[in-house]
Amino acid sequence: MSDAKKIVLVSKSGYDKSHDVLLEALLARRIELFCVVGEQCALWEEVMDELVVGPYGDGKLDLVTTSHPDESVAEVVEFAESFTLEAPSTVEIIEV
Repeated sequence: MSDAKKIVLVSKSGYDKSHDVLLEALLARRIELFCVVGEQCALWEEVMDELVVGPYGDGKLDLVTTSHPDESVAEVVEFAESFTLEAPSTVEIIEV
């Protein structure tokens, strides 16, 4: 994994509870944008939101989550690249 603050997760198999380790690692990195495209992308976003409110809900994490059920990976990457953060960041693409 990189130090990118913008993540595009491409879900090929859908969400499974075992993926929480990955989501928690991303939160520990203090990412600021989490975009999901592909299988069960809305569920991925919901789980990430629940993790932010739950174990990581210290009020110090500023995370934007989005799901893109009807968009291509290229469209979501373009969205993430154009999303403005306080500090510049590249986009990391993670395929699951």
